[in-house]
This record gives sequence, C-alpha cells and structure tokens, in this order.
Amino acid sequence: MLLGQNPTHSYLQNISSLPDTEFYDIVEDQENYIWLAANKGLYRYNGKDYKLFIHPEQKSNSLFQLKFDTDNKLWCNNIYGQLFYVENDSLKLFYDASKLVKGQLAPYTAHKDYIRLFTVTGVYDIGLTTKKINKLFNGMCISSSTFKETNYTFAISFEDNLERHRIYKLNKNKSEKIFEITSTKRIQSPKLFAFNTNVFFTHKSVNGNVLYSINKVNNNVTKLKTPSQIQHEIIYNLLNFNDEYWFLTSSGVFIYTFKSEFFTFKEQLFKTESITDVQKDFNNNYWFTTLDNGVFVSPNLNIRRVELSSIESKITASATLQNNHFVFGTNNGKLLFYNLNHLIKTLQLPGKKIIGKLHFDKKNEQLIVSINASESFVIDLKTDKITDVNNQFSVAKTFSKIDDKTLFYGNYRQGIVYKNAFDNPKKQILKESRVKASVVLGNTLFVSYINGLYKYNTKTFTSEEIKFNSSGLMVNSIANTNGIIWLATQHNGLLKYENNTLKPSGINLPDNLQTNTIHSDGFVLWISTDSGLFQYHTKTHQLQSLNTQDGLNTAVNDFLVLQNQIIVSLPKAFYTLPKASGLFKTFKTAKVKIEGVSINNRDTLVANNYKLPHDFNKIGLTFNSNGFQSSKHVNYHYRVKQLDTSWQNIPLNTHFVNFNGLASGTYTFELKAQNISSKNPVSATPITFVIAKPFWETYWFYGLVLVSIIGLVWLYFRWRLQQKEQQRIAEIDKILIDKKITNLRLENLRSQMNPHFIFNALNSIQDYIISNEKELASSYLVKFSRLIRMYLDYSQQNEITLEEELNALKLYLELEKVRFEDELEYRISIDNQLKTKQIKVPSLFIQPYVENALKHGLLHKLNNRKLHIEAKIVQQNKLQITVEDNGIGREQSETLKRPNQQHKPFATKANEERVHLYKNKLKRDIAITTNDLYDENDVAAGTKVIITTPIH
Repeated sequence: MLLGQNPTHSYLQNISSLPDTEFYDIVEDQENYIWLAANKGLYRYNGKDYKLFIHPEQKSNSLFQLKFDTDNKLWCNNIYGQLFYVENDSLKLFYDASKLVKGQLAPYTAHKDYIRLFTVTGVYDIGLTTKKINKLFNGMCISSSTFKETNYTFAISFEDNLERHRIYKLNKNKSEKIFEITSTKRIQSPKLFAFNTNVFFTHKSVNGNVLYSINKVNNNVTKLKTPSQIQHEIIYNLLNFNDEYWFLTSSGVFIYTFKSEFFTFKEQLFKTESITDVQKDFNNNYWFTTLDNGVFVSPNLNIRRVELSSIESKITASATLQNNHFVFGTNNGKLLFYNLNHLIKTLQLPGKKIIGKLHFDKKNEQLIVSINASESFVIDLKTDKITDVNNQFSVAKTFSKIDDKTLFYGNYRQGIVYKNAFDNPKKQILKESRVKASVVLGNTLFVSYINGLYKYNTKTFTSEEIKFNSSGLMVNSIANTNGIIWLATQHNGLLKYENNTLKPSGINLPDNLQTNTIHSDGFVLWISTDSGLFQYHTKTHQLQSLNTQDGLNTAVNDFLVLQNQIIVSLPKAFYTLPKASGLFKTFKTAKVKIEGVSINNRDTLVANNYKLPHDFNKIGLTFNSNGFQSSKHVNYHYRVKQLDTSWQNIPLNTHFVNFNGLASGTYTFELKAQNISSKNPVSATPITFVIAKPFWETYWFYGLVLVSIIGLVWLYFRWRLQQKEQQRIAEIDKILIDKKITNLRLENLRSQMNPHFIFNALNSIQDYIISNEKELASSYLVKFSRLIRMYLDYSQQNEITLEEELNALKLYLELEKVRFEDELEYRISIDNQLKTKQIKVPSLFIQPYVENALKHGLLHKLNNRKLHIEAKIVQQNKLQITVEDNGIGREQSETLKRPNQQHKPFATKANEERVHLYKNKLKRDIAITTNDLYDENDVAAGTKVIITTPIH
C-alpha cells in the first residue's frame, strides 16, 4: 500500500532550467553559491539561474571532484588530466597532467602550497606557484581519500612478479603501509572514505561488496560485515551527516549508524535514484545529485510524504486512535488503519460508501463511521465487528464526548445529545440548525452552528449564545488547550475564550490569513492554513511555522495530532511530521549582493562610489541573495537616504531597482534582504552615486542666458512680424484665387447658358405653344427654369455634392434631348458604393464636358446618338467620372468648325484653369484625360473624357 516514504523534495529542473541531467559532485561556497560538476561542465547556481564556467583549452566538458583549498578557492579536474580552479569569476587552467594520469580520473587534494595528485603512475605534488613536480610515491594509485592533512590511498604495485594491493597512509612527504589485501585477482572498484575517527575501504568481490574499517589512531584494520542492503549495490560515495553514514548508491541512499564495528540500518531514501553526491546547505536543505535525473532538494528530511497506491479511492475522513495509530476513511467504504506510517489492516464496509466523519471512543474501543448519506456504522476494534446503526450518526459534522455515557453529535441540520450512545441510545435534540464544530471543557459544551456559537451546561443542557462585539459568530473549528477555548472564525480571525471572556487570540499570525482547522496538543495549539501549518505554545507564546520552504508543499486543511507525529492528509497521500525538535528549522538569509549596476541602460563594473555627469542619471541595480528558492522566500527592502524616510518594499521575485532621471546631488543606496522565516535581515554594502550639476546651473551661465533671452525675444518678435506678413500675403492670395474661381465659374455659367441653347429652348417652348401643346410647353418651361435656378445657385458655391452635380446634369440632358428631337440616348451610371450625398466636387464641373460631347460629337451625327456618364470608386479611394459619346470624334469635329472658331471652347478653357488653381493653390489632385475612340476599322467612334479627383 505504501509507494514510498521519501522526504518531501523538489526537482530542480521544475524550479529552474537545469542545464543537465548527469551530475557528479556538488558543493556550497562561502557566499552560498551552489557549484555543480556535470557531464556538460561546471555550473554555479545562485537560486535563480546557472552560470557555466568553461576554459578555451578545456579538453573535456565533464568535470569532477569539486574541492576547496585553504583559501576557499574551488578546484576541479577532468578525465583528460587537466586541473582547474575558479578565480575572478572565471575558470583557470592550473596544470595539464595528461601525461601523468594516462586517461584515468585522478583523485587529488588541494593544499596551501601544492596540489597532490594520485595517478596510475604514482603520487605527485605540484607546486602552486612554481608548478614544479615532485614525485612522492611510486605505484598505481586507484583511490584516495583525505581528512585534514592526512591522505589515504589504495595502490597496486608489482614486487617479485606479484601484484600487491595495499593501502598507504601519507602524512606530508612520508608514506606508511597500513594494510595489504592478499588476493590473486585484481581488486575491483576500490574506494576509500576518510572521516574524523574512521577510514572505510570498500571494493567489489565475486560475493558482492567488501567493507573494512581502519582505525586512524593505531591503523588497525577490521573487516566488517557488509550490510545486506548494500551487498550488491554500486557504491558511488560515503558521507557522514549528524553521526550517520550515508551510502550513496545506484538504489538511492542507505543510512546507517556505526557503533562497535557494526553498521545498523536506519532507512533507505530515494530507492529509484542513482545518487552521486549530497550537499547540506546553510539553511539545512539537502541537495541530491543523480547520474541521470538531475538534482533534487529536500528542505526537511523529517517531513515525509507517503503516497497511497492500490486503492481506487480518495481519503475523505480521518481519526486519531490510541498512541500513534490512526485511521483513514475513503469514498468507497474502505477503512485504512495505520501504526505510525505503516498500514496494518484494511476493513471494507458493506457496499461502496462515502465516509464523511470518523470518531474513536477510547474507553469502549469503538469507531463511529458516519456516511454522507442516511447510513452509519459502529466498529468494535477489538473484534473488527461492523454494526449497521442506520442513520444514528449519518452525515456527521462533529462529535464530542461529554462523559463515558454521553456523546454530542452534530450533523447538517441538528445538534443531538445521545445518552448510552452504543447501547439503547436516548436522543435529545439541542437545536435545529446545521452544526460546524464542537468541544467539551469541564461541564460546558461549546457548539458552533451556522447561525451562531452556543455553550451548554452538560447537566441541564441550558444554552447561552456567545457573541463578539454584540454580533453572532460563525466558527469553523474549535480547540481546547488546558482551559482555553480557541475559535477559528469565518470573519473575525482567531479568537480565544478564557474566564468567560471572548477576545482576539493575541497570536501574531500573518495578515489576511484564513484559518482552516485548529487542534490542541496539551499546551500546544496547531493551526492549519492555506499557507501551511503553525504551532503555537500557549505558555511560552512561541509561534513556529511549516510551509513550502520546509517542504510542506500544500495548503493544509484537516490534520491529525498523534502521540509522536502530525498527519496531514490529502486525497491520495499524506504527510508525516514528527513532533521532535528537528521538525522546525532555523532559517538564515544568505549575504545579499549587488550583482550589476547600469547607467543610462549600459552595464558598468560594480563599485562602491560613482561620480557621474549630470546626464548620466538613469541608474539601475540588480541584486540577489543566494539560496534554494530564494526568489520565493526572500524579501528585499531598499532605501535612498536622500529620497526615502523609510525602507521601501520590493515585491517577491523582483531582483532589480531602477531610478529614472535623478537630479544632481549625492545618493546613497542601501539594500537589505530577509528570509521570510528568519529573524534578522542582512545588508549589502551601500553604493553612493554623486551626480554633478549641469553647466547651466553655474553663475557664469546665468549672464549668458540673460543675453540669450534678450536676443531670442528680439528674434521672436521679428519672426512674428514675418509670420504675420506671410499670413497677410497668403490671405490676399486666397482672396484672389477665390475671386478668380468665381469669375471662372461665372464665365462657365455664361458659356453654358449660351444664346444658342437658350434660343433653341425658347423656340421649342414657342413650337409647343403654337401647336397648342400647352402641357409640353409648361413642362419644358418648368424644367428650363429649374435648370437656370440650379446654375444660378451652384455658381455661387466652390463645391457642391456629387448628387447635386448629377441632378443638374440630368436636367440639362433632358432639355437637350428635346433639342435633339429625341434622337439622343443618354445613361448615367452611379457606383453603389458611392455616397453621393457626402462626396464634394467642384460646382458645375462635369457639364462643360457633357456639352462638348453633345455640341461637337453628337450634334453632327444623324442618328444613334449615345452618351454614357459613369461615376465610380477607383484605387486609393478616388472618384472617377467618365463622359463617353459615340460621336464623330475630335478630329472630324475640328474640320467642321468655322475658321474663326479654331480654338478651344471657353467652358473647357475655364475648367482647365480651375483644375490648375485646384492643383497648385488648393492642393487637390484633379486629373482630366481625353481619349479618342475607334472601331475595329480604325474609324473614329467617339470620345471618352476621364475625370479623377480625391474623395473628401
């Protein structure tokens, strides 16, 4: 039923973009950077991102064996034989020992004056300054380990044609043989691990791993009994944490205690992982590196998450039994019984029931099982007999034992007291209302209903409502700690009821925190919230918390308080929290460091003081406090002494501050950081910015400014006079243009109203009168008068609508049709997209071109006279008007003119002048194109005039 009981942990690749999956070593430096030796190289992690350290002469990407020397300088090497160190934020090549190591990864130790290298050709000391090589030992060194200044190495040598397997102890320049393994076969995978009191040696044999212990004082060697758990495991490393030995293997971590030359197994962690190294950081987070699954971090080894398997259901209820026993109820009628974290038995109720509430009666050893329906059961835990008690305890919300014979039970609609609850129960209803929670203190029963909190005398069951500030309370959870009643309310936070007085709890919980459930544990009050779990000691008033930073990666709703641990249940898992001293950690804040300074958006070197010109006043600063998930758990505050009277808060996960446009002056930027669970902040080194005054704030500049102002005022007034003169000239030009356009329009009108047209119109009217066709004469006269009125009206306007222009044109053509004795067929086509009532055109602009078509094109044609006028939208939102006739053409028309008429008609000339004025003075792009039309025999077939003008 248990999939695993690993400590809570987070995979680093889920928190940040982990650059590799194969890792070999991990260390933490003095500034709390995490260094990772990986297959792809050396990485440094600051809690936010990774920096890769490479060297241009590096022969292999993979780096191993991270070590600090006496000056805390970080060293590493590769299989090729190159030794590197980190200095000035870059990777430096110290020595290429490829000729010595022969392609084997060589152990080494970093000392004050030299590097000691253990190779298959011997042990060599390489001087740090001279890089001079001194061979200290001759032999094939396969493994070594160092504690302080003492080295232990396993070497193979050949003497008398025999292969010798020996362990040597090296102090400075002296070597001492302390152990020899007699074997006819070469030792496989030998490894040495040196600690404070013991040195361990292990190697593989045909029967599995062999273990030896070497006493550091007398060099005595003892062959140990290899623990069965690691008998056949691949051992990568052996570490010591808190006097426990951790074997890092291909099947996770095996933890043992070692006493009297014997390893005692404690537990196995992460059994599916190949763990290569473990680092405990400054906040007691454990970092685990793996060979194929990246890095994961456990914030608290004491908090375990137990996954449930083999059940197709969810946990819906829980209850504390005796000692460290507890039980879970599920949504399919199963009861899971645990002792500590181990499932000891399972009971199945009849049918699949959703278990809603469990209550354990210690005296009778009876378990009440309330179903979220009209059912309930009582289980005798001595015999596991299940008794169906129908709806006696169904849909329960709370149980409280008043005495050995009396039980309070509250459900979704009633508060009920049972006398002899398990044998001939007698029922008394206290109140008809939904019950939320209950608790008993002495002779008083406290019950929270949905409409208020009441206390009852357990002898008479008389009630009294408890109010807060004269208002009723909605209480979600109640707990009793040695005479104090604690109330988790819906709207008033956490309250306490003591000595018949209700008041705020006095517990300094974070603001706007909703309390879910509270439980008592002697003098301790446990408080669950969406932000984790809090422990409050009612005597010492000490408040401690567990949250995501501790590995409790869930909102805590319901939980159980056992004798030795806390159980936090989830639908498919549960957390176990031991109540031992190691549960709560003391958090520290890593040194906060200003990592970058930008001036006017350009990065610059970080310094303590800056002197800047006046226009270098846009300042940006980036900073960080290292540590696991520091972005989520470290608050930053800054202050600029010259600007701020108090510290300014920086939002979580924000690592920069920008100042735009600082005035001249001196500014001192101060920064502090504090882990949300730590007590004291840490401060960064202040940075001072001195921004010089601009030259225009100097006295000599003021005189220059005064002279310049006087000069500018004079220039301004001169410019204004010129502007007014230009404006006056422009106005005169506009008046002249308007006058000229008006004259042209009047000339155009006169040309349109030519005597010939008027004479013909009047003759037509006279003919109608003589012929006694009074109605035709009247109609013709009306149309003629309307046309004359239109021309007189439109000639007074520079622009009219396209609709007005076309209406006048249509009326004109109707009159001309009479003149042509109905031998004229005309058609006016208008694009549906045209908004003729809104589009403006020059007044009476089209008519001259229509008149030309009639007078010079169609008049001389005897029959089949056709005229087509079309208005449409063309590209770039322009209006195109086409006047097309099927007349005799311009060339033949010219030959028919009288000698004194060999010039353009006046109306056409007037329109051309109007086009010129519109283009050059009024900036309207009007284009007129005249095309001659021909039939298939190249005979003149008419004329086509195209007028294009912008729509406005």
